[in-house]
Amino acid sequence: MIRASLILLLVPFAAQAQLSLFAVSGTTESPVAGTYQIGTVATGVSKTTRLRARNTGAAGVTVTNLAISGSGFSITQSPSPPFTIAPGNFQDIYVQFSGTLLASYSANLQIVYGGTSVSVLLLVTVVAAPSLATVSTGNGCTGPDPGANTIDFGRIQSGQTAACAIVLKNGGAQSLTVSAVSVSGVGFQLSNAVQTPIVLAPGGSANFTVNFAPTSATTYSGALTVNTQTYPLTGIAFSAPLPTPSLQFDAGIPASGQQRTLTMQLGSPSPIAASGSVLLSFRSASTVMSDDPAVVFVATGARSVPFSINAGDTQFKLGGQTGAVFQTGTTAGSISFSISSNATFAGSASASMTIPPAVVAVDNAAATSRAGDLDIQVWGFDNTYSAGQMSFTFYDTAGNMIHPGAVSADFTSQFHTYFAAGNGGSAFQMRVSFPVVGDSTQVGAVDVKLTNSAGAATLQRLTFNP
Repeated sequence: MIRASLILLLVPFAAQAQLSLFAVSGTTESPVAGTYQIGTVATGVSKTTRLRARNTGAAGVTVTNLAISGSGFSITQSPSPPFTIAPGNFQDIYVQFSGTLLASYSANLQIVYGGTSVSVLLLVTVVAAPSLATVSTGNGCTGPDPGANTIDFGRIQSGQTAACAIVLKNGGAQSLTVSAVSVSGVGFQLSNAVQTPIVLAPGGSANFTVNFAPTSATTYSGALTVNTQTYPLTGIAFSAPLPTPSLQFDAGIPASGQQRTLTMQLGSPSPIAASGSVLLSFRSASTVMSDDPAVVFVATGARSVPFSINAGDTQFKLGGQTGAVFQTGTTAGSISFSISSNATFAGSASASMTIPPAVVAVDNAAATSRAGDLDIQVWGFDNTYSAGQMSFTFYDTAGNMIHPGAVSADFTSQFHTYFAAGNGGSAFQMRVSFPVVGDSTQVGAVDVKLTNSAGAATLQRLTFNP
């Protein structure tokens, strides 16, 4: 008995589900009672009415039949029954009407669900079509094309304006009045307000201009309305190419072992905001080493750095700064720069810096006297990878050259083996030791000459320290 009572209680609860009908205009819903007046429609013209069946109950509603009866009426868009409308949800039903005879028309729209139904009587009156002005276009656009009546502005650059000359003409034998002219759609507007009504004598015409002024690269659509006639408007905007960027280096003669600054700018303000990357590449002049890993942007430690520019600016930001610092490494060759971006530039942007061969660069040197030995240490780099020939001239503590004068040595093989091992550019640290017979403390200084394919570098009077 308790279970049977619970089932009985559910029956009236399920019956609470119901549909309410509304007419929809834009985002506005208006309740529809037993009769809905569609209004007037000109002969030969179709008119579509949007009706909305909303479930205001607490349970789903299954529509089992949807039908309309009446000459000139048809349902053009709706699911085929059966379909379900969830609680609080709705289903739009589009009803189209067209008529050719001057008369009043009616139709009954019925929605059947759950053993009940909702119905509404639709009313419409067909009136004579008014005399219409013909629309043609001049410069700045094409159309209206046959059938769709579309007026096409074609492709223009965003930020620019295309002006389309519109001509209204009365081809009839009686005067014609144009009571309304309007333009809708983002990017489209009348160049000047059109003063209506416009009375066109037989054979007479009137002109006005519609502008297409897109602000970004995309496809645009709108509409020109003249009395009851509507002409779709369309146009495509593309981004303006940016001027070719200029890549520039800070002042100074290029050489290995430097930190230089790259800047990037335009000769005129950028029409749009843009971003991308500056790419660095290196080509070695040496056959020993094909690359130098030290040639990178300092900020990223890599061979690319992001760039950006705002609309109206001429200076690019590189890694968020006005310039990007890069290292020239320790290898003779060519450092090249290019850009990668989704934006379109008027021309390709590139720059290069040649790092010439140079004599051995010495960062530090030391001479040390030990019991029975003299040690000479040099820290530096050879961007030609050809060092090896050396000479050493010793002097006593009084400054006199010690016989036999310059002592030559050839360490080319050792240097080549070291560089070929790929230890990171041409930087090196070397130590040369000379055994001494006698009192090594009497040797006061040494001159060191380091020779490579670019010439000789001389270290004078390195003083021996104990």
